[in-house]
Order: sequence, then structure tokens, then C-alpha cells
Amino acid sequence: MQRSVMFLCPTCGAKYRMTRMEALDEPTRPIACIACDGALPGREGEFFLKYFLIERPKRAHAAPLQAS
Repeated sequence: MQRSVMFLCPTCGAKYRMTRMEALDEPTRPIACIACDGALPGREGEFFLKYFLIERPKRAHAAPLQAS
């Protein structure tokens, strides 16, 4: 069973297409937002969550860049 829904990163607002897939008995590793490195949920009940970046956040809402 697969379902696809829109998802916004709670940290920076990046837009993702999130898909739920039936989980096996394997542990999940942490998932991070591509745009800001914020934590995204990796599992929802009996489903693994997979994210596909659709749109990066606008610069004003993105995480601040670190100075070199």
C-alpha cells in the first residue's frame, strides 16, 4: 500500500511529496531535510516514510547560512 501526500518541513517550509510504504521489521535511521538538515519523521505506525523534495524554501524562510 502506498499513499502520497504533500508535506512541509516544520523547520524551513521546504515542500516534499511524502510516500508511505509498508514497513518491515527493520529499524529506521533518522531522516533530515535536504534544505535545512532539520529532522523529518521516518516512520508512521506500520509505515516507513519516504520524502521527495518538490520545492526548496524561499531564502527568507531557509535556515541561516553559517559563516566560513
